[in-house]
Amino acid sequence: MDPLGKSPIPVLILIFGKTAMACCWLFFLVKPFGINTMLYDNPWTRACGIVLFVTGVTLAGLSFFFLGKSLSVGLPEEKTELKTGGVYRLTRNPIYLGAFLMCGGSCLYSIHPVNVLLLAITIGVHHRIVKKEEEFLEQRFGQQWLDYKQWIPRYIGRIGTAHNKGQNQV
Repeated sequence: MDPLGKSPIPVLILIFGKTAMACCWLFFLVKPFGINTMLYDNPWTRACGIVLFVTGVTLAGLSFFFLGKSLSVGLPEEKTELKTGGVYRLTRNPIYLGAFLMCGGSCLYSIHPVNVLLLAITIGVHHRIVKKEEEFLEQRFGQQWLDYKQWIPRYIGRIGTAHNKGQNQV
């Protein structure tokens, strides 16, 4: 499968969002090297930031693993199958959720207004990507996607299972 698909949003916006995300992660990586221009520092926020960042890396890594050969940047041209196992049983977008957790962890670890701005840009652009990708998935997979979408949250939230379909969720 070709790893590069069609961009779901204008390419310049995509590049802007990916750059913001990478720069947000860089804040996390720069601080340990003594380049500390942060406005606030606290051992609790650093610890929470590390936990979120590592959780995000782990989630994104597992997402890549469960995608296997279906991994593509952008919308694939080739025929693919809808992945619903592994971490995709918990969230429809584990790669993006992992990336957001990494950025959030970076913001807690390296508290700086620019880092928070990068997080906001990252979430705004990538949420737009997610919505376009979901339109694509609905067109490609039809009812299979709609059933999956009904029971699995976009990011986090209520999680339904096949055995309790039709029952009221709390």
